[in-house]
Amino acid sequence: MCGVWQGHASPSTPDLVFASKGLVAGPLDRIVQQRDIPVYYDYLIIPFHLGMRSRPAQPMATAMHPSRLDALRVRHLRLLDLIAGLGSLTAAAEQLGISQPTATKLLQDMERVLRCSLVDRNRRGGELTESGRRALERIRLAVHAIDQVPDAVTVIPHYPTTRVGLLPVAGISLLPQTIKNLMTRGRLPRLQLHEGAVGKLTELLVDGQLDCIIGRLEPNGGHSVAGLEITQLNNDPYELACSAQNPISRRRAVNLRDLCDQPWILPPRESHTRQAFETAFSSQGLPAPTPIIESPFFYASFAVVDGNPQFLTIAPRSSISRHAGPERIRAVKLSTPFPDDHMVFITRPDLMEMHALALLRDSVREVAANFSIHR
Repeated sequence: MCGVWQGHASPSTPDLVFASKGLVAGPLDRIVQQRDIPVYYDYLIIPFHLGMRSRPAQPMATAMHPSRLDALRVRHLRLLDLIAGLGSLTAAAEQLGISQPTATKLLQDMERVLRCSLVDRNRRGGELTESGRRALERIRLAVHAIDQVPDAVTVIPHYPTTRVGLLPVAGISLLPQTIKNLMTRGRLPRLQLHEGAVGKLTELLVDGQLDCIIGRLEPNGGHSVAGLEITQLNNDPYELACSAQNPISRRRAVNLRDLCDQPWILPPRESHTRQAFETAFSSQGLPAPTPIIESPFFYASFAVVDGNPQFLTIAPRSSISRHAGPERIRAVKLSTPFPDDHMVFITRPDLMEMHALALLRDSVREVAANFSIHR
């Protein structure tokens, strides 16, 4: 590959003309400093009267040089994330508060540094290429980590913030004692709690918006947890529950077949609990009942069952035993109980270097080891 200088030492000096395969012509500073063209040259050919002879340039590197990545700034990274979310370079520019030409220049900077096309422009706006999507997986981790820096060094610097994703049952069964233990030892970090379904929480963890999850693994595989660090905690299987006034509460060895036509209040279909419920029926060749009422909250379901004895629901054993009360809500005695279902602590291996996260994991594990459920 040759770089050829096109310059004017004086009005009478003609441009140097050279024709060869792989020829790139342009201003001297552009060729020498590699500012605009993402290639390396084997030789630079310039006029001898400028006092410079052809000289070899650096060979093409096989790996990305750190200095090239150093040219990227935070708004470069945010731009790609916004394009992916908004599907438009124009909309992304507006969100960043910059002009579209500036946004285009930022995108070109990234593509030059990474040496690949990141966005396909089309009539609908812009869509990330496969390379763009792979880059965004890493970029989101960086952006979300950067967003946490101001919070980490302000307010109470010696109390680092840990972002915890929770299934509701974890907030009921494990978190209170965990907080108490850490508080007693003077090691309680600042906690940001986020409740949600397992799948959504896993996505947030992988994207860098959470530091850990206290919950369950999805039945039948669910969202991939490959590459995540998983610590098994206590066993807390699901049970069916009904009002103490419901005749079913006094029966022994109840079959699921007898419950198919009962009125139900159940969590949403995408929830771990609902999936476990439907799996229990389908594993016995039965159609899972369709709920009359859907509610993501166990305590709301208990209130409905308590006030309407004909209804049944499902909840973790810990929720039924600790918060429903045997005089109001009782577990249904099934002939085939639900299988064991352990709570787990999930995080990314690279985050375990955070001292506060390691303390939280160890404390949750300690509480889980001493956890007992009274039926």
